[in-house]
Amino acid sequence: MSNVRRVAERHAWPVRRLEARLSATEAQGRISGIDVQVVIHGALDDRQLATLRAAADSCRISRALAVPLASRLTLA
Repeated sequence: MSNVRRVAERHAWPVRRLEARLSATEAQGRISGIDVQVVIHGALDDRQLATLRAAADSCRISRALAVPLASRLTLA
């Protein structure tokens, strides 16, 4: 989420607040997937959302995880 915040601040986009909602999928007692929803509070257009999605997807922590990560952005 820090990537998303950093990109929004660099472009001076009207993001009032960011929320992250996570849920895990388990199989055989182990985490087999993580679903991440980033909720963006602000007035953004489709191009800005696409840029923020790319920032979220390029997170080093997400890429380092051993389980699949499904992410989505929601404008609130």
